[in-house]
Amino acid sequence: MNNQPQIPEAKTREESLTKMREVSLMFDTQIMVLDELIAQVEAQNRQSITSVYRQKRGEKLLKSLKHH
Repeated sequence: MNNQPQIPEAKTREESLTKMREVSLMFDTQIMVLDELIAQVEAQNRQSITSVYRQKRGEKLLKSLKHH
């Protein structure tokens, strides 16, 4: 019984490498798309009424703490 791993042929290795590069490029592209979507959602959240209210309330609290 020979359970030693065997090195695939050069053509098989090259095909695998090409496929891995394609998959990696697809992942990189999707990550860039997700990063852009996250940035858009964060920008919308910063402009929401609740977020603006909390920010102003936090600023008032900070000012009152500095005066004490």
